[in-house]
Amino acid sequence: MTTPDSRPAFDRLLSPRSLAMVGASNSPTRIGGTVFANLLRAFPGEVHPVHPKDEVVQGRQAFRTVADLPEAVDMAVIAVPAPAVVDVVAACAARGIGGATVITSGFAEAGPEGRALQDRLTEVSRDTGIRVIGPNCIGYMNAHDGVMANFMVTANEPLPQPGPVALVSQSGGFGSYITNKAVLAGLRLGWFVSTGNEADVNVANVLRHLVERPEVGVLLSFAETLRDPEVFVDTARRAAELDKPLVLLKAGRSDEAARAAMSHTASIVGSAQVLDAVCEQYGVFVASTMEELLDLGTIFQDGRRARGDRVIVMTSSGGAGVLLADEAGLAGLSVPVLPEQEQAALAADMPVPFYGSTANPVDTTAQTTAMPGAYRKVLFSVAASPSADLVSAVTWARPGPANDAIVEMYQNTEKPVAVLSTAWSEQFQAAGVPTYTDPRRAMTALAALVRQSGRRPHAGPARFVPDAGRVRHVRELIAAAGRETTLLESTGKSILARYGVPVTREELVTCADGAVEAAERAGGPVALKVMSYQLPHKSDAGAIRLGLRGPDEVRAGYEEMLAEVAVRAPDAVVEGVLVQQMAPARLEMACGVQRDPLFGPMVAIGLGGVLVEVLSEAALLRPPFDAATARAVLGGLLGGRLLSGGRGLSEAEQDAVAQVMVALGELALELDEVTEVDVNPLRVSGGVVLAADALIVVRHG
Repeated sequence: MTTPDSRPAFDRLLSPRSLAMVGASNSPTRIGGTVFANLLRAFPGEVHPVHPKDEVVQGRQAFRTVADLPEAVDMAVIAVPAPAVVDVVAACAARGIGGATVITSGFAEAGPEGRALQDRLTEVSRDTGIRVIGPNCIGYMNAHDGVMANFMVTANEPLPQPGPVALVSQSGGFGSYITNKAVLAGLRLGWFVSTGNEADVNVANVLRHLVERPEVGVLLSFAETLRDPEVFVDTARRAAELDKPLVLLKAGRSDEAARAAMSHTASIVGSAQVLDAVCEQYGVFVASTMEELLDLGTIFQDGRRARGDRVIVMTSSGGAGVLLADEAGLAGLSVPVLPEQEQAALAADMPVPFYGSTANPVDTTAQTTAMPGAYRKVLFSVAASPSADLVSAVTWARPGPANDAIVEMYQNTEKPVAVLSTAWSEQFQAAGVPTYTDPRRAMTALAALVRQSGRRPHAGPARFVPDAGRVRHVRELIAAAGRETTLLESTGKSILARYGVPVTREELVTCADGAVEAAERAGGPVALKVMSYQLPHKSDAGAIRLGLRGPDEVRAGYEEMLAEVAVRAPDAVVEGVLVQQMAPARLEMACGVQRDPLFGPMVAIGLGGVLVEVLSEAALLRPPFDAATARAVLGGLLGGRLLSGGRGLSEAEQDAVAQVMVALGELALELDEVTEVDVNPLRVSGGVVLAADALIVVRHG
């Protein structure tokens, strides 16, 4: 009897050296027959069928039960009725099997009874350590190790050629659709994993495993939910360190789609805006369509990187060249006019008379179709141009000297290439030439490659260590509010100050004389604000007065304000009046915290004051992050205009706002009970940033 494999369970699950299938069948029309036939196709190790009656399944000796297997195989594929699955997985664990791929459906997606079955399956996995893919999945493919544990292809279809692209899909059916489309598009898939209902293993787990695999260079994923956001973020960090592009196509972005996801795989769906922000923060590409997912896989799979964003377009169709140039500009690429010396060299190789252009796009016109030698020479000159970081060529999908030259050029340059073709070409696919059938898709792909080429590993802190003393002090302030959930502004600012957020000078008073004295100490004009737990939005009840100068104005403002509040909010209990310096403002911003149900705390930054609702543009960051990351996000607001011009943020102001963002992130990480923070306005002037108002909402356990 063979001893159990000592490798980690995840390795045994996805890179098995021996296999079994429970539910294997002799019938080619049953899933158990299709999957078992696939298992036999390319796997170099032992494959054992388990069948309660048949003694031989597809030429292999069958075993009645899992306990009868001659060895503790690494992975078992399970395709038996749903009520039997849990017991089978438990038997696999007892036999020492490392992992199980459960094809069977009828679990959480099928209603309460199915959910109960799935919960039992999760419990078995957790208690025994056996790793489980599924249920309700179509299995997986590890082409590098010859593992075809799936029914996405039949036994008479050709096996995909293993390559550097890995595709992980929560949906089995759509994952199969993407896989077949990917192969047609020329992607070299080495891995495909469908995770289904994710009773144990989820999309993030698989991505985290695959990012470390040396044969994997590109990670593509389709998900309806991300059940393990911390693992997803860790994967994104690691992918950046290893320079392996990670591309996500996310379903469930609308309310309607979220309901569909719930019915399909019993998923929970978080905020699309938050997901996009997290992906941007950690360098994950978010594909908006299935085609874009495949397009990015196509441009990334050869592993080339760009030194810059300059693209040279070579075409024999002027219109196609103009479209490519337009789309390049829209994608953020540069289409430089070639230097006169280079243009002269290109012109010398063109037919005479020549009616095209050597500027860029380089338009050789249809004349070169009759002069393949000239076309090849110009194409190689374009690819070798010191003015080019990227190369794009236009062609027709038919055999001939022009396409031969494109393949040869691609194989003799290290620069990224994107070919615009009338259709996918077997010749280009065989050579690995990235091919697109639409100008926008070609240039969008090249632009993504430029972004990947310029990215650096995320420099922010991977982990955050709470300040125990600070936490203790702040929780004392929160406890002083009793069972109130919205803290007084004065309390909120005291909390912010503990995190290093600069706040306005202010005092809490309980009488008019006290207000006058506090105003004298503040100096200059002051604001008066009623502090009441019943008035979180003070202006609605007339509980605020601004720009008061001198004792008479302060006294009158105090008395009039309290009188108005007594009329407009008679049930409000006044805890005191905040006397606050009037902070100057060249610009007002808003900074806050919200908690996403999936990714947890998110720090938002945007324009504040009256503009917060008018422009409603905000950037989001997931803590922990550093000041450099915060500053980079500031640079993206308003198309970069927030940092430019005479009214933009100075260097000192950028640093100060970034520190406020970092501070709010730390606050959110240290205090789980804080559910919302709103600092608006954050007043900016003369290199100084001050929090002029603060709303903090807490929950009580």
